[in-house]
Amino acid sequence: MWRKRDQKAFIIKPANKKMKLDLSNKTLIKSCKPILHDLYTNHKKKYIDLFFYEKDIRLSESTFSPLIRLGILKKIKDRFRANFQIFPCSGKFIVTDFNYSAHRKIGKTYTTQRDGVWGILPEETPIIAKGAKVNTNDTVLDLATGSGMIAIFCADKAKKVIATDINPRAINYAKFNAILNDAENKIEFKVGDLFNPVRGRKFDLIIWNGPTVAVPETPKKYPIYCYAGMDGAEFTRRFIDEAFTYLKPKGRLQWYDCGVGTKEMPVTMRYLKEKWQDKKIKVIFNSLTKDPVSLKKSFEIYDKYNLENPKFKTPLSCKPITKEEELKWYNWLKKKDYTHFYYAFVEMKPDHKFSLKMGFPKKDIRTDRYLTRYWLWMSYPTILNRLEKCENL
Repeated sequence: MWRKRDQKAFIIKPANKKMKLDLSNKTLIKSCKPILHDLYTNHKKKYIDLFFYEKDIRLSESTFSPLIRLGILKKIKDRFRANFQIFPCSGKFIVTDFNYSAHRKIGKTYTTQRDGVWGILPEETPIIAKGAKVNTNDTVLDLATGSGMIAIFCADKAKKVIATDINPRAINYAKFNAILNDAENKIEFKVGDLFNPVRGRKFDLIIWNGPTVAVPETPKKYPIYCYAGMDGAEFTRRFIDEAFTYLKPKGRLQWYDCGVGTKEMPVTMRYLKEKWQDKKIKVIFNSLTKDPVSLKKSFEIYDKYNLENPKFKTPLSCKPITKEEELKWYNWLKKKDYTHFYYAFVEMKPDHKFSLKMGFPKKDIRTDRYLTRYWLWMSYPTILNRLEKCENL
């Protein structure tokens, strides 16, 4: 979701080039999984302290040698610190960057990285990865794969998965995660923008969790993984324009939809109706909130949050957003009469005629209705609860 920006200027350090994961020793990478599994299963508090809170903790250097040799852990005096976040889900472990890091802070400001690899949040990627409707013989395309989590879960059933991302850093992490989770033989990774790396190919299922954050019109000031224009739909429109070119006759689509709109409908679904109304398909919009989210209330809650938490700031932008840029965005939203925000998982499948069903649950599935909460500031019981929910999806 969009967030109002901190106006205080801050300096951003470039992503650490040494953080590229070494893919050369598959045996070493695979040896990390049982170590992670044992730590998470039998020493959960220590696992969360290490990979969620970034605490420096004492570990057996001999036991954790593979993680140390691969640079997952680094030694700080007589303790060890995680260089990466590792998200556990259904026996799989997904390596990402920390969206906000306790050790990547300038003054009061926790910084983001332009080419960072999006950390897994419990009410986004896991819902898509575990909810993917994959058939045994499917050839699947995972667009904007990021850490590769969705591709890895799809590979459990699919015949073949192609995963693409415009960010080379993300593809490096995704390849590492595929090896770590024994999925590298079923997934082919390609660097490129949306469909460009798969020109001429057709798929049974295309699944997408791309940039969908509505923010001021300053693309170079935001991480690659989030910027999607002032309405959050810049890349979704491109996806809608091109998707059918890459589908087999009975192909399906699934994607995470997130953007602004009126109280009646998000901009993405209005655009979809215009473009796809002549196609014989059924589109199901599965909202993750019981009703559209008020932009006005979201702004108010975020302002209150900043007032109550003056000791730190968490801008999503990786360069300062000016007051003029922010005001231009607010005025644009008002002029367009975009008053609400939507979170949803959308499915498309062949049918005898076009239809669009907007479905809303009786209660919020996404509990972060107005503000996205990050692991670093969640309590230990909250983290346990959210990880358990991911297991039960």
